[in-house]
Amino acid sequence: MLTVLHTLANSAGLFAKNNTTTPATKDANPSHTINKALQNLHVVRKIILTLNLEDHQEHAALSRLDQLLDQLSVSSLASLSYDQLQELADALVVSSTSTASSTELTQILTKIRSTTTTTTSTTTTIIKKSTIIRRTASGDDDNVSVTSSEGPSSAVTVVDDDHLSLSVRSFLSLGIQNEAAGFQLTSGSLAVEHVAYSLSDLVFVYPSTASQSYLGHAAEQWSKAGLANATGASLAPQVLRMSTRSNAASAILGAVTSQEAKNSALSTLASSAAIVNMVPNLYQIAQSNTPVVFHVAAESVDTDLNIHRGDYSDVLVARETGLLYLASNSVQEAYDISILAHAVASSTSQSVIHVLDGVQTTQQVEAIKTVKDQDVAAFIKNEHNKSAPSQDEDSLVSNIEAIFERAATLLGRRYKAFEYSGPQDAETVVVVFGPAHSVAKNLGEKVGVLNIRLYRPWSFSHFLKAIPTTTKKVVVVEPVASTATHGPIFLDVSASFNLWTGKRPSVVDAKYGLHGSSLSQGWLKALVRQAVGSQGKLDLASIVADTEQPQEGVRQAIFWETVASAPVSAHVAKHFQSALGYHIQHSSRVNSYRHNAVIETRLQFSKSQTADLTHSALADYALVQDASVLAEYNILASLKEGAVLVLNTSWTADELETKTSNAFRSELAVKQIRVLLIDFANISKELGLSGAGKTLLAQIAFLKTHSSNLREAAFDAIERQYETSNAALFKDLVLALVEKVDKDVIEVSQNPNWPSIVLGEADQPALALPKHVQPTVRTTSNAFDGSLANRRANAEVAEESEAVALGKTWNWHKAAWQLLFSEAYSTRHTLSDEGHSYLVSITENRRLTPSTYDRNVFHLEFDTTGTGLRYEIGDALGIHGWNDTQEVLDFIEFYGEKPDTIVVVPRAVPKNAPEGTLPRDQTNTLFQILQQTSDLFGRPSKRFYADLIPFATNAAEKERLAYLISQEGAAEFKERVDETVTHADILREFPSAHPSIPQLISILPPIKPRHYSIASSQKAHPNSVHLLIVAVEWTAPSGKPRFGQCTRYLTGLGVGTKVTVSIKPSVMKLPPSPHQPVIMAGLGTGMAPFRAFIQERAWQKAQGIDVGPMVLYFGSRNRANEYLYGEELEAYHADGLLTHLRLAFSRDQREKIYIQHKMAEDGKVLHKYMLDNQLNGHFYLCGPTWPAGDVKDAIVQSFMDGEQCASVDANRIVNKLKEEERYVLEVY
Repeated sequence: MLTVLHTLANSAGLFAKNNTTTPATKDANPSHTINKALQNLHVVRKIILTLNLEDHQEHAALSRLDQLLDQLSVSSLASLSYDQLQELADALVVSSTSTASSTELTQILTKIRSTTTTTTSTTTTIIKKSTIIRRTASGDDDNVSVTSSEGPSSAVTVVDDDHLSLSVRSFLSLGIQNEAAGFQLTSGSLAVEHVAYSLSDLVFVYPSTASQSYLGHAAEQWSKAGLANATGASLAPQVLRMSTRSNAASAILGAVTSQEAKNSALSTLASSAAIVNMVPNLYQIAQSNTPVVFHVAAESVDTDLNIHRGDYSDVLVARETGLLYLASNSVQEAYDISILAHAVASSTSQSVIHVLDGVQTTQQVEAIKTVKDQDVAAFIKNEHNKSAPSQDEDSLVSNIEAIFERAATLLGRRYKAFEYSGPQDAETVVVVFGPAHSVAKNLGEKVGVLNIRLYRPWSFSHFLKAIPTTTKKVVVVEPVASTATHGPIFLDVSASFNLWTGKRPSVVDAKYGLHGSSLSQGWLKALVRQAVGSQGKLDLASIVADTEQPQEGVRQAIFWETVASAPVSAHVAKHFQSALGYHIQHSSRVNSYRHNAVIETRLQFSKSQTADLTHSALADYALVQDASVLAEYNILASLKEGAVLVLNTSWTADELETKTSNAFRSELAVKQIRVLLIDFANISKELGLSGAGKTLLAQIAFLKTHSSNLREAAFDAIERQYETSNAALFKDLVLALVEKVDKDVIEVSQNPNWPSIVLGEADQPALALPKHVQPTVRTTSNAFDGSLANRRANAEVAEESEAVALGKTWNWHKAAWQLLFSEAYSTRHTLSDEGHSYLVSITENRRLTPSTYDRNVFHLEFDTTGTGLRYEIGDALGIHGWNDTQEVLDFIEFYGEKPDTIVVVPRAVPKNAPEGTLPRDQTNTLFQILQQTSDLFGRPSKRFYADLIPFATNAAEKERLAYLISQEGAAEFKERVDETVTHADILREFPSAHPSIPQLISILPPIKPRHYSIASSQKAHPNSVHLLIVAVEWTAPSGKPRFGQCTRYLTGLGVGTKVTVSIKPSVMKLPPSPHQPVIMAGLGTGMAPFRAFIQERAWQKAQGIDVGPMVLYFGSRNRANEYLYGEELEAYHADGLLTHLRLAFSRDQREKIYIQHKMAEDGKVLHKYMLDNQLNGHFYLCGPTWPAGDVKDAIVQSFMDGEQCASVDANRIVNKLKEEERYVLEVY
């Protein structure tokens, strides 16, 4: 399965193998043909499955269809009508009742094909030396006209539409079963998907909302094609694409609790962003003791859609849910750990998260050692429920390591929970988790590296056993971005050393989540050196990476490609691995902001299979397929001295002098780089080459300009890749292209004046160009992924879908017509988020802080009578805020429009809508859209600037917009972010960028609801919901006042105003028994959910129910201004419901007092209420993040004093309470 068509489907040149069918017409879009073929395949399968056949007949018919896929081409299958598909299904069913030979299957095909064959002559062109040979296909006769005296012995066809002559099986990468073990070329993403698909009956896919290339994309295609897996099931695995939104994983929770799914193997392919939304359900999934495997691609996407490597914060939010955590850091490890994750889940009956680098590892391509799928499936089956129940973390980790050891024979590689490498007498140990492991090598004398393979459960004993006893300093290098507090891995490592028997090492925290782009062996080595020599906090921003020396025997080539260029790097990688047996690594970065997305691909290769391939070493070769890239990137910075630079351009040697910068030519001279020019477009035009020939030309150009000792074997690989009916003729074609490349390549002589170029201020922009592509969300496919369409087709589909989604403006007559004849037009009056929103009325809007105080904290009450709104204790209320009325009217006037212009916007069909649901339009006035729906006064991302560029008619404005989103404009763009510049501000600043109203609405993001913890109990207030809110106001650097959009909206609302709201579940729930103590710690408006808690308990008490103790720690600045709900709290305390009311007003005395200080005074109370087996209290913290650590320390200290135990044991108790959901934090 891993030798799949993802390498072939993106090949820009494929030759037909004994092709007798008529190719698709020239103007056909290959991606459309491919999609049509897939649809037709699905139709045939559906027809067979709906015939109510006996099980053995159905299985046999589907098996016959499976056999036919080897013989039926994509174009042939796409051309069949529905009647012909019905005929094919009937023929397969008939043949399934008897033993059909391959000849009979061929007859079925011939019969079907005979109705689709056309007699139109099709002429295609190939090159034979310097002569043109044309092959004409007319019916079954081959007539060859030759303009050379030699003439071919038989004909060969170059197919322009690259994929359409492939068999359907070749295209879809069928044959996941019975795959031979061995080295196979694949990406990290496909390796993981392959394992998940082959071992699962049901796969949930939660794609990254930011990318078109996501973990699970290939699995979706395999399932649609009906591919069987390795479990022996008669039906293909079901792959369900889910949406990444609040309360995600509800479907998974439903599956694990359903009786039908009890014996099914479940797995999930998800982005790290999805995990954040899954957390509430992950707790329940973990408690179900059901083996679900979550394969998670970790990536961090900012508001400008830039992708950052090295931030696992989203994945780590689920670390306390009770799921096990495994990590992989390379393509080979991604494959191995995927298998181990399923083995661990099956053996322990626990759910597992397998996390891998979603920026690099998923896209990276290597030749990895694979195992037969049937052997893997047999191993997993043998592991089922094999591990004995574990009493604690240490025994569970020992059981998991035993699984690793049993798998070593299968995989050929051994893994442990904590993997140490380096000297046994190391004095410094670098603890790594995530991407840093791939570059954590040779970091210094007496420096060892400990890789965390199994992060959860954390075993103190296994960790300490792996650490050399000579260790004096530990540097924890963890993939999180927050710098406010210690990272979670640091806390685990630090706590482990409480059990250290020798002198405790010092532990340093290095969180590199914000520095993922700098991650290299040289950077990490410099970081360790700073950590060893420093006693204080590390300054990662100041680190200058050490210069790295290339490893002996490892070579590197860099390809700068675009969507429009031939994907030559993928072909070259395949040749190096298959023909030369090289150890290769192929990794690409894509920046999709450019019109033709820039793709930077690094190909490293070595004869040694054990060579360490890193990305930081300098390259000895670069091929630039679009010379415009030279003005955007410093491509020479990645080249070593004496490297070869090949430019695909129409420039002459003289034009290179005039069209490149002084900085570029100076660097050419300093590094003595050899420059070669070649014009692929001109050669293709002269020889009549199209898609197939152009890619072949690019491969030959690389081999001719790179290294002579590679050519012969690589040329043999090319001949094997392109299967032809005439090998001799194809060889002549290759030789002709070789001769043409030799003739047309121009070597640029070094100008003797270049070394003496003096660089001044005018050259600074060129010197400051970025050295590498900053990855953005992928709108193009990896050259090796399982995409069913090539890169150009992807771009076309994206543009087409955007065009379909564009709205339109109407006059009021049409809108009135729809209202007058609502039944005929199916017109409905609904909320924009129908089914999830409610319309409520304000009954009270009261300020709680004095009017003279600088903070406006206010209380809101809404009437919910008749709305159907129901909420639980701890839920949050989403407020769908509106923009300021006058500001909207002012903008509409500036834009030259009328507020009452009717705007019709298409609404997408919900993904969970019943089959056959038709899309609907939403009709509003322009004023309504800009006030209630579009985030006109929100902060614009770089994407908004980029979207405006095509509309700018003023050249200066167009240039400035482009500058602001470029690397050079980064500093000014940041200033704009600090100033909180809005979308409206940008449109006023660049008046020539004036999209039409439908276009403007399509590029403005929607207003998102703001969620606030509900401050009431619905039992106490059946028809009301209360909120506690602080107005968000600040002053921009320019001195301009700024306001939070939603709180500004709410502060101005009067009684009776209608407000659209929605409900969001929370983890803040009262204990299951009313007798259990409740300990609450709230800061400022963090008091909101606790007011609801108290009201709920008060209602229970009024019903005659005995309720347990309630303790409230409330903190704010001072009593006079911010004692929120003070009178209520005092009354509850006097009544005895609130047994302990502990107040911390930080600024009412000289010494600042916070809630943790009050908690420290109540150590005995906390210990009793939380750990007394008869009480089993629950603790809650709500408010800002900063006190969370100090609050935990107070709890830990109370446990240490009460239990007479060490810190490590007290921390274990806290962790256990978290697992039991008795220690709950809701911080922001």
